[in-house]
Amino acid sequence: MQKIWKINKKAPKEFLEKFPEFSKLTLQLLWDRNLRTQKTIDEFFSPDYDQDLHDPFLLKDVRKAIKRIQKAAQKHEKVAIFADYDADGICGAVILNEALKSINIFPEIYIPDRNKEGYGLNLKAVEEIAKRGVSLVLTIDCGITDFEEIKLASKLGMDTIVVDHHEIPKKLPRAFAVINPKQKNDKYPFKVLSGTGVAFKLFQTLLKTLKLPVSKEKWLLDLVAIATVTDSMLLLGENRTLVRYGLIVLSQTKRIGLVELMRTARIKPVFNPQTFETNLNTYTLGYILGPRLNAASRVDHGTVAYRLLVASSQQEAQELAQQLESKNQKRQGIMEKIHKEAKQRILRYPKTQKIIFETDKEWIAGIIGLVAQKLRDEFWRPAFVCQELKGYALCSARGGVAGFDVIKVIGKVGHLLEEFGGHPYAAAFRVKSKNLDKVRKLIQEIGNKELRDEDLIPYIDIDVEVEADDLDWLVFQQIENFAPFGEGNPAPLFLLKKAKIIEIRSVGSNGCHLKLFLEKETEKGVKRFKAIGFGLADFCDKIRVGEEVDIVFEMIANEWNGTKELQLKIIDLKKS
Repeated sequence: MQKIWKINKKAPKEFLEKFPEFSKLTLQLLWDRNLRTQKTIDEFFSPDYDQDLHDPFLLKDVRKAIKRIQKAAQKHEKVAIFADYDADGICGAVILNEALKSINIFPEIYIPDRNKEGYGLNLKAVEEIAKRGVSLVLTIDCGITDFEEIKLASKLGMDTIVVDHHEIPKKLPRAFAVINPKQKNDKYPFKVLSGTGVAFKLFQTLLKTLKLPVSKEKWLLDLVAIATVTDSMLLLGENRTLVRYGLIVLSQTKRIGLVELMRTARIKPVFNPQTFETNLNTYTLGYILGPRLNAASRVDHGTVAYRLLVASSQQEAQELAQQLESKNQKRQGIMEKIHKEAKQRILRYPKTQKIIFETDKEWIAGIIGLVAQKLRDEFWRPAFVCQELKGYALCSARGGVAGFDVIKVIGKVGHLLEEFGGHPYAAAFRVKSKNLDKVRKLIQEIGNKELRDEDLIPYIDIDVEVEADDLDWLVFQQIENFAPFGEGNPAPLFLLKKAKIIEIRSVGSNGCHLKLFLEKETEKGVKRFKAIGFGLADFCDKIRVGEEVDIVFEMIANEWNGTKELQLKIIDLKKS
């Protein structure tokens, strides 16, 4: 699909002159990320763990929650943790477990079956937990919309502490305490923590209340970093600091499960104590470790991932890491099959249809979210993908197209749903089969009304146009200073015009990647460089050696057999 290229406006002269210590390129990138004051720039480039993290006691209900937890410890009550099944919920459950263990509470852990129970608390699970003699339940990464379930818990003699980060409904469930920075009148200044991030703040309050050493909390930052990136949280402000330090902790992790997961995924962490740098990055978290942890619940059960993260023996960790590797491979195969089937249907859509909405009895609930995301990116339309089960359907939605807010849209049909929850960009819901067609029709009507034809043309935001002489290690180092990259702070995109093609290859195990050898004449002579386009081999039939192309790219360092060279990672290209 042809994309529109949008080059960001140049930073104004006054801004460039205000910070002469930075290069024009660095200043342009700062301007593009709305980092325009000395304070925000300093915080961005020099994250300080002690200074950047906000006071956890600012969270509404957190003191109330700590008192209730302490009471449970004093009276030897039975406590349960109900965790969402994804990487954010699992990592958060590990942190809450360690928090409770620090005051001699050894909680029951309940992780629902993604494909059978769906998202959030459910009545059957609440009854099961009550039968175990539990009197206090902590939810993690769920609970904020579970009204009936929390009401039942209270009726069965259980208090509930909701630890969540999802969007706040119009009214809150009647829990003993709700810890979520997004709720009304919450004084916590940073509103976009991951679920694990909120659990981490709760642990901080417990440590401070009990006057335990801060070093204990820092060894949890590997989990916070994985969850923050895997859950696509904004990588600015407090999250940037948490991830920056979390990557360092991960490179030296004491968690044997993560050591074995990295070994199975062929990651060799390196940490330089002199420069305080590591070779691990957000790609490691979001594309290698996160998917493997998530694969547990997608094709089996989230308990496998949880057991790995709390494993105490190397043998157990090795076995569980290998299981996750196999499950991830299985997940990839299933995802490809569902995607292919859905794509064939979508290609038959009329041009006027602005919403993707597909269902199937054979599809798997644990995979449909990934498929929805891939379809959204491929067709640049909000995507809703569902698995039909006996009497109801489980659906996953992905928005983000022209500001299309899927949780807001789902809320408009909430009266037809059994339950729902999520964020503006990603959400899920459960609906009775008899209401599925009504929901589909209403959502499509909303999409047709809110989305314009021009909204459905994908675009690429380009930071700045560069010349060939700009592509050197000095510039690359400036770019590296902006890491870790992610939501809200993407890897910078550059535009280079009129690069001459010297050689074209299709590479990769199935020939799906594009490799180009390019050259560009400059005032200093001819400059040559290599470029790689992952999944872009189709361009091989559209371009010819000797032609000039304009390319949008990221600058990356390619290491192979001990050598390191600059390479252009192609995002898109056009003939000049």
